[in-house]
Amino acid sequence: MLKTFKKDGLLRDSTYMIFSNIYSKFIAYLFYFIIPFILGTEGFGIVKGLLPILDTLVIVFCSGIPPAMAKFISESGKKFNPWVFDILKTMFILSIIGGIFTVFLKYILRGNYIDLPISYFYAISIALPCSVIISWSRGILQGSLEIKNLSKTWIIENTSKIVFLIILTYFFGIFGSILSISVAFLIGGIFGLYLISKNLKDYSILKILKNKTSKNNLNENSEISVKDVIYYSIPIALTTASYRLLNDLDGIFILSILGAFENGTYGYASLLSRFLFLFSSAIAVVLIPRISKSKDIGEFKKAIFLNCIIVLPAVVIMILFSENLLMFFFGISDHGANLSLKILSISALLMSMYTICASSLQGLGYAKIPVYILTFGIILNAILNYILISNLGITGGAIATLTSSFSVFLIISIITFRKLKKLKKVKYS
Repeated sequence: MLKTFKKDGLLRDSTYMIFSNIYSKFIAYLFYFIIPFILGTEGFGIVKGLLPILDTLVIVFCSGIPPAMAKFISESGKKFNPWVFDILKTMFILSIIGGIFTVFLKYILRGNYIDLPISYFYAISIALPCSVIISWSRGILQGSLEIKNLSKTWIIENTSKIVFLIILTYFFGIFGSILSISVAFLIGGIFGLYLISKNLKDYSILKILKNKTSKNNLNENSEISVKDVIYYSIPIALTTASYRLLNDLDGIFILSILGAFENGTYGYASLLSRFLFLFSSAIAVVLIPRISKSKDIGEFKKAIFLNCIIVLPAVVIMILFSENLLMFFFGISDHGANLSLKILSISALLMSMYTICASSLQGLGYAKIPVYILTFGIILNAILNYILISNLGITGGAIATLTSSFSVFLIISIITFRKLKKLKKVKYS
């Protein structure tokens, strides 16, 4: 069995993806962790309220497309797919539309966002077209099963992000911290093109420059169109963007309603609680292919059990020593942040188990169910944040997050158990 795994590359590819996924999550965490030491609490609060918006827009207008590209490329086998160049053009157009929309976003969000310099929103808008090449490259590499090279693009991008965060934030402040993401996108994109030119000649830079997308070529692959790829990418993009928003709506509302300093104070508690997600994401990556193959409820129970063993002790530590942790890492003593950390650590535990359930449903072929649940969670979270933050301050944001997290976890856990039990009955009938 082990020889078979080695022969088809599954074990090797899974190892690459697990490592790059964990590394990317850790670097993303480190990225936020460094910011307050350079910008202070208020600057951190502004960045914490802006970057989730940047990430969501990049997902919606650009990086939600590569998984769909990969699906159609892999299904075509080794055959050249000229439609990918039209996808590249489409991604640039969508990113420009998203960039223009971003400039006016401060007037939509209103509140304290109105008072932020427009240059911050220009920095966000720049990130969208800068993300096109790296996103497109990943679609090509994943679809062509160049998993090792795909993993390298994640490592290069995220490493560059940390390096340029320190440099650009030091010289340009908040604008520089946002701009560092665009620079990392560009470096990762150039590296991705290099890997493609080296290993996949049909999709090389020369092909892009020569624009090998004639009508005749497209007709040869008439079963695949740009419209097909875009339509397939919509639920993927919505799922990823929804999950991102659900975990960060509190910060967006706090910045809008209470201001940057309060959001920075809350951000410290939020940042410490996010550490728990590193473990659940690692488990989820491994769980999807395992449960997809076995359809076994035992795999799901083991994943939940493993997640609880790892995460639960950390939650207990955060509840008992929240004040000490905030003082040790950030040098603050704030009752609201202290209480928020206790609440958010419980919310993180629930969302870590939500991740396991969502991965199980995806492995079973029910990818749309988590989208519906997340949509409900976002609406509930937004309503509760608007009401509770105005009345309870930053603690209201934590309570809103906990309530919505509990709701989505309860719903998805019930559905997951029912689907697995149903499959079990079919399997043994």
